[in-house]
Amino acid sequence: MRADWREKAAAVFFPSRPGWVVDVSGVLLVLVGCAIDLSTNPAYSPLPFFVLPIIYVAWFSPHRTTSWVCIALMTTSDLIVAYSDDFRISTVEAYAVVTQMATVILVYWTVRRLRASAIDLRHTKSRLESLNREKDLLFGVISHDLRGALGVMLASSRLLMRAGKRPSDEQLRMIADNTQATAEKSLAVLEDLLEWSRLQLGGNVVTAQPVTIAPLIEACVAAAAQLAQEKRVQLSAQDIPGWLTALADERALRVVVRNLIGNAMKFTGEGGTVKLAAWAADGQCVICIKDTGTGIPDEKLRQLFSNGAFSSSRGVRGETGTGFGLSMCKDILRRFDGRLDARSIVGEGSEFFVCLPCAENAQAAAA
Repeated sequence: MRADWREKAAAVFFPSRPGWVVDVSGVLLVLVGCAIDLSTNPAYSPLPFFVLPIIYVAWFSPHRTTSWVCIALMTTSDLIVAYSDDFRISTVEAYAVVTQMATVILVYWTVRRLRASAIDLRHTKSRLESLNREKDLLFGVISHDLRGALGVMLASSRLLMRAGKRPSDEQLRMIADNTQATAEKSLAVLEDLLEWSRLQLGGNVVTAQPVTIAPLIEACVAAAAQLAQEKRVQLSAQDIPGWLTALADERALRVVVRNLIGNAMKFTGEGGTVKLAAWAADGQCVICIKDTGTGIPDEKLRQLFSNGAFSSSRGVRGETGTGFGLSMCKDILRRFDGRLDARSIVGEGSEFFVCLPCAENAQAAAA
């Protein structure tokens, strides 16, 4: 109930109606105030007729010009009233007009400052809520992925140290393989967390430099080749033009591509394929990760790309996750004017598109 009340109040005080509607209605209110001022006794103060319209315009109108037009109309009306009394403006009347307009301007300035402060508070509140969700998610990653990995390695070490029975060579090989896989997974999670933390500590300032896409994709494919072999998924990259470069942070972009490859293999069964491609279009460098996996329902896809949403599903082999990877990818790309798009058909597979600004040389080559 309390949240609904706040949402209704926000809709009233921060409406999404077009600016011209507010401008026209604000000027009409001021004209009504001027008409009342012109038709009343000159001894009456016009402030009651002017203050409410200027508050309305100052709070709701996005254009400062509208506010100053309204103040000019008020000043003109006040001068006409003062002059029409005895066809001259005395010093006292001029002083009264100046003080009244100064009061109106002060009210306008105060309301504008209050509105700016209210908008800043709303943005800060939204940012804090996002940070709180990210904090909860980080604790989830640490407690789930890292704690689970450490538990597996601890169990393996206890098995090796168990007295009275020496493990066979096959058991030792199995323990070594499990420990290696667990350590590699934990290292990948830690690298992602550290990279994301580096960007978070750096604020919104990320140095975007030309990054050649072909070697970056080749490196990411090579890094995931062992995992693809274990999952029996065909992982490959199409021929990518050597001139294709994007403006990005190379380390951060590697994290994005690696996470998307991991997600694609997570939802692709044995014998399936994961293919990477890249091209330039409309000044954008597009990296495509396409799989022949289970696909994503439309509702789930909308949830994945909604602001502040963290969601995870089990893979085709029962793999669990926290939803941190995709959220991190979106946040990283946003920091250097990139974006993440996707399309999917249930039962046929998914395509994820990393869109980045092209470097100048790539734009010239594409043209």
